[in-house]
Amino acid sequence: MAGTSFAPSAGGGAAGNRGGLDIGELQLTSNKFDPMMPCLQAQLTAQLSAQLGQLDAVSVEEMTGFKGGLNEGVWYLACTRKDVREEYVLKLVRCNRIATNILTESENFAKMFTDHPALVSDPVIAFPVKLFSVCANGAKINDLIVMKKVPGERMAELISRLNHGKQIPQLLQICEKLGVCLADFHGRYSSQHGDFQPSNVFFDEARGAFFLIDIGGMGVPTMDNDVEHFLQAMRIMSGAYGAKLAGEMSRSFEQGYQRAGGRFPP
Repeated sequence: MAGTSFAPSAGGGAAGNRGGLDIGELQLTSNKFDPMMPCLQAQLTAQLSAQLGQLDAVSVEEMTGFKGGLNEGVWYLACTRKDVREEYVLKLVRCNRIATNILTESENFAKMFTDHPALVSDPVIAFPVKLFSVCANGAKINDLIVMKKVPGERMAELISRLNHGKQIPQLLQICEKLGVCLADFHGRYSSQHGDFQPSNVFFDEARGAFFLIDIGGMGVPTMDNDVEHFLQAMRIMSGAYGAKLAGEMSRSFEQGYQRAGGRFPP
């Protein structure tokens, strides 16, 4: 499996990924994935360096708190490249399908890349730079998804901070811009994000830019569309921020989506 690369369909490669979504393999000396171990860090940085250019590991830090319902572990890998610091997210996920017709997250990323090769170079999307099969005693036990860490602040925390600081006009402007961002995403890919809600959006205020994370379910059929899913999150937030503010954020978001000509993908 090591060295496998998914090449895109007609349309060519994408900048920064040598024309394909690379699949590597990590061999564990025990049945537990622990990127704190120097030997595993060496494997990671060697394979990432072969694809992305020379990287030197600096540190690995485990994510604390809620890691997502389907993740088996999340870590941050800090590296340097020519004295410039880079940060990556390591996400350990299951490698077995929960049903024969439901792809694993890694399998869906490979499908997404085949269907939409531009995803890998889209600056708004936290798309993997590499996928790993994690093996122990000759058997595959997990998949590891490696992505660049996006800058900015999670939308859920930003809402709390701006509300506490009584910066409501600024908050509503950001919600409207987020609607525009989602409309643009739908226009580019004609596909749903799959879990579009404030915990999966980062906003970099200095650059005025959004970043969408946790897109491993992109294109997978869901009970609601991205707009409905976001509005449902706003209704849940009304318990903390009140119905008036939640309603204003929802209206601003919908106005941005409609102003940008947003159309719900099938």
